[in-house]
Order: sequence, then structure tokens, then C-alpha cells
Amino acid sequence: MMNQLSFKPLSIVALTAFSLNIAPAFAATPTGIQDAIPISKSLNGIKKDDGWYNLSASSKTKTVDGTSVTIAGIPGGGFPGMAPLPNVISQVSSDNDSSATFRKVSNGATGGAFPSSDSLYTGSFSGAFNVNGGKLGVFETAPVDNLANVVFQVEIGGANGYDFYQPSVGNTTTIGGASTHAAGALAVTNYFPTLNLTFGDNTTTQLSANWAELSTKGENGTTSAGGTEEPIYINLYAFQWDLSGYSNVSSFNVTFDVVAHSQTYAARLTQSDTFNQVVAVPVPEPESYAMILAGLGLIGLVARRRRQV
Repeated sequence: MMNQLSFKPLSIVALTAFSLNIAPAFAATPTGIQDAIPISKSLNGIKKDDGWYNLSASSKTKTVDGTSVTIAGIPGGGFPGMAPLPNVISQVSSDNDSSATFRKVSNGATGGAFPSSDSLYTGSFSGAFNVNGGKLGVFETAPVDNLANVVFQVEIGGANGYDFYQPSVGNTTTIGGASTHAAGALAVTNYFPTLNLTFGDNTTTQLSANWAELSTKGENGTTSAGGTEEPIYINLYAFQWDLSGYSNVSSFNVTFDVVAHSQTYAARLTQSDTFNQVVAVPVPEPESYAMILAGLGLIGLVARRRRQV
């Protein structure tokens, strides 16, 4: 289910709008894209599924769960992306309502997300790395009854080794590590997407994901911004929340901060009234195995002592 893709060269013009003005600051040279599109997740129970598979300004034909779908582009201004973005109703949905929308929540200081020829591109005049490009999210105003399971997927292209904005790093000239992740389970970090719940009594709570994974990655050109040639990746992430301990959820949203010059290609939101885990669990580090084995040994020792009493 998790694999690394080999991307074929195709033309791309996502950076054309600003390359004449500031390209030397980024030295980013995308050479082609191929979708790492969000995939179906097998949630149990009563399920609702919404997807946004074309966040660009141009009409695109996408293959969603084996079916070819032509999806119109979306409006929303141009570089540097400070204009508002209309809420985007689910483009492929398991039902006929329009309660789930993709939104631009806020811009960054020097730009924000706007539909380019291939993606929702995050504009900025800054040449620094890991610059906050603003907040994006998916919003659900009519969740399934007895909501117990939420899975959010996002397909995002990085910029200089960053895709999600990392507040603890701040603006930098050091290449980030988003391109170095191997496909598979990830440790949950404080800069990954956040689930925000609103309950029937209008109280709210904010939750980090219980599990995270890099489902698929693939090269999308190279950058020489760090002094050496580095690959640029499109990453498909999946995040899951166990809500079986919560009740009376009236609405929710999942939000995330992106870096300037990142590209958001697609998103998918799947929810159900029954929890089953579908996102990978991290494999313990060797030192964790040692602690687990030591703990098991201690339990065995206590059990033997109890039998001897």
C-alpha cells in the first residue's frame, strides 16, 4: 500500500508567474509531476468520503479510485496569493450534500495560496526557506452521527525540504528534511495537521493526530538552493484520529500551515461512526525494543515470584 513512485518528466509551469523576479533566490527547477493522489481508506461502519483532487486553475482529468474524472479548475487570483480563495465544495463525494469544503484560512506575511496551472501554489517574495505561507484546511459542517474515526490525506509538494511550516525552525537557509522521509509510518509532530472539534454545546477542542504516515513519495525535479543538487518531492500524507472517546460532535475541521512556494495538489477527508485503524503505526526504535523487552522480563520475574509464594 505504501510505495515510492518513479515520476516521469512532464511539463510544469507552476513557477512561471514569479521566476523572472525571484527565481535566483530559490533555484528550484521542477521538471515534471505525476499524481500521488489520495487513495481509498477502508473505514468500518457508516462512512462519508469527500475529495478535492484538482486545486489548480485548469481543468484536469484525474483517476480517483480507478475511475477517470474530469474536474474544473478553481478561481482565486494570482501571485503572490493574497486574494481570497472561494470555499471549494467536495469535488468527488460519497453523498450529495455540500457540507465539506476546502478553504484557505489565512495568508502568510508575504503571500498565500492561489490556484496555479498545476496546483494550489503558495506565493511569496521571500527567498528564505520555511517561510509561513498561510493556513489551509478542510471543513465539515454535517459529520456522520456518532463520529468516531477521521482520516485526512493531503498531497503536497515541498520547497527546499519543507512542506508543512515548522514554527520551531523559523526562517532559515538550511534545507529541511521533508524530502528524506521514507514511505511508511511517521512520528506525529506539532506541525502536522490539527483536528478541531466543535460539540453540540458549542465547546471546542483541538487534537493532534493519533497516527501519521507518508503513504507515497515521488521526485518532482531538483533544487540547488543548498549548494548541491537536491530532489524535490511530492508527498502524500495520511493522518488518523480516534474519536471513539468523544460524543456529540456537531462540526469539525482539519487545518495545516504550509511553507511559501509549496504546492498543494489534492486532499481527501474520510469519516465514519466506527473506529478501525488504517494508518500505519511507527516501528519502535531499537532502544524502545530494549525497554519493551526489559519490561516483559520484569513482568515475567514478578509472575514467577508470585507462583513461588
